[in-house]
Amino acid sequence: MRDLRIKILLFTSTATVFLILHLIGYVYNINVFKEQLRVLEKSHDFMEDVLELRRYEKNFVFKIDPNDLNEVLSYISRIKGDVRAISSSEVGEEYAKELEQFERDLVTYEDLINQAKKHKKVPLEKIRIYGHRILKFAEKVLELNKQYVNRTLNHILFVPSIVMFLFGGTLIIFLLFLTHTILRQISFIQETTQRIAQGDFSYISSDEAKSSSFEIIIRAFNRMIRELESRQHDLLQAKKLASVGTLVSGIAHELNNPLNNISLTAESMLEELEELSEAELKDMLKDILAEARRASGVVKNLLDFSRRRSSEVNELIDIGEVIESTLKLVKNQLMISDVQLIKKIPEGLPLIRGNTDNLKQVFINLFLNAIQAMPEGGYLKIIAEEDKRGYVVIHVEDSGVGMPPDVMERIFDPFFSTKPVGKGTGLGLSIVYGIVKKHGGYIEVKSKQGEGTTFTIFLPVAR
Repeated sequence: MRDLRIKILLFTSTATVFLILHLIGYVYNINVFKEQLRVLEKSHDFMEDVLELRRYEKNFVFKIDPNDLNEVLSYISRIKGDVRAISSSEVGEEYAKELEQFERDLVTYEDLINQAKKHKKVPLEKIRIYGHRILKFAEKVLELNKQYVNRTLNHILFVPSIVMFLFGGTLIIFLLFLTHTILRQISFIQETTQRIAQGDFSYISSDEAKSSSFEIIIRAFNRMIRELESRQHDLLQAKKLASVGTLVSGIAHELNNPLNNISLTAESMLEELEELSEAELKDMLKDILAEARRASGVVKNLLDFSRRRSSEVNELIDIGEVIESTLKLVKNQLMISDVQLIKKIPEGLPLIRGNTDNLKQVFINLFLNAIQAMPEGGYLKIIAEEDKRGYVVIHVEDSGVGMPPDVMERIFDPFFSTKPVGKGTGLGLSIVYGIVKKHGGYIEVKSKQGEGTTFTIFLPVAR
């Protein structure tokens, strides 16, 4: 974002400087144009004075009115003033040598007129020749001034148009580039946010940075992912403890049976110790040992489930074993709830790569949810298989109450629960979804009210 701000600032500054320079140039050209219009006006005056001079000259030459010589001299005086004004302009600079020749011709012409005025004999043809020279020079000056004015006018009209066209084109290109960059960033943010929302907390590598403007976004996302991963891990542990609370009644019952058997056997031994044979004592001790091992197994399964482990997903796992070990935790819960277990897990399923502890968390949530969805009893069917796309597929089906469509749309949302307040956190299926995504898989659900629900988990085969 900082890089993008710098680009916008540089472009804005450059555009501002460019427009200021263009405005200065435009004002300068306007002033030049005004000066050229002033010179053009003088050139017109010069031309008109020359034409009037020639008119009175003809009157004298053709003996129409000899007194017109005074008018000729007055126009010569005016022409000298016009020439002084023109000599300081661009035309005067370009025609400097011709202007000097013109001034000499004008002086000669004036001398001839003065001689004629004094009634001296002068060659009339010579007066005509010099008058013609003066007229030709006036025409040339006027024409050149028109060219200068037209050129400056075209410059004023054409150059700003070209400049603004180029500036507008550059602005459009920059805005398209800016829009493209912003849209790429928005798309990147949208895709990454969606991936994180689906439970994929893998870090974004620097290789994914499509430009330097993505670096800050990537750092922010990676920081957020670290925080979310930490919170996710804490939620996993909290959910495990919550699940343990649900299992307590079943586990207590399962522990109570072997403990009762041990207690009864020990009391019998104490009461009949002197009457029992050595073989009977050994049998009773074996019974006590077997029941103790049974109780120890229950405790071991519970400890394995609740123990805090690494969240790395790099173990090679037999999914059948994970399901079997998880079923041991809910075995008694199935019996208490009058739920029949149907299990189809073939041997030789491909191994997957993942985290045993996290996958147990997935199945314990699904199994407990299925049991709770069958308050009047029913069946829990677990089927595992391999599909042709390289996934191990696990179906967890129950014959419970099912879910309506509006509930199905939200079952993976964090903190969404259909259970009464205090009976559920709404995190179970959200955590299941996140764990499956973290293992590179995905989960599907089908449900119909009154007929049951089926969760299908797809986990990629280890390569």
